[in-house]
Amino acid sequence: MSSLPADLPENFGAAFGKLSGLTKLEVEDMKLMILLETAGEPLYEALSDGVESEEAKKLLLQNGREETAHAHRLKKAIETLTGENYEIPALADNPYGKKPAAIEVNVEMLRGLVQGETGGFALYQLYADNEENAEVAELLRQNGREEARHGERVEKVIELLAG
Repeated sequence: MSSLPADLPENFGAAFGKLSGLTKLEVEDMKLMILLETAGEPLYEALSDGVESEEAKKLLLQNGREETAHAHRLKKAIETLTGENYEIPALADNPYGKKPAAIEVNVEMLRGLVQGETGGFALYQLYADNEENAEVAELLRQNGREEARHGERVEKVIELLAG
């Protein structure tokens, strides 16, 4: 089974837009979601580089690790639905997975990230509600619960930066 989705949007925003318009994830959509989730870890690493607080760094890095864990749950979902092994593409093969250059971390940008994580929670819940396979639905719900937690952690980072 090919690791990359058949119809690969040109950038992260286009990929997210495509997934945002869905109510149910098919296997090819899950492959695309895996690329976005694994791209989250280098993004959170870049964000952690932009803060001085060690506690804030830890919170951001934890979010990044969990984004990769989401990809592994989606991998399991694909394997459950298809009965075939699926290999997560290496970060080097992920067109969205490059660590961004230095990011200026500020409250406004972090509030946008909170909104994104909250939106991720809602999307995963919607996908789960429309998934017929109960095991896959629970994997999606777990990812959604963690997206909500990511938003809470970023809120904590905002508090730490505000001093």
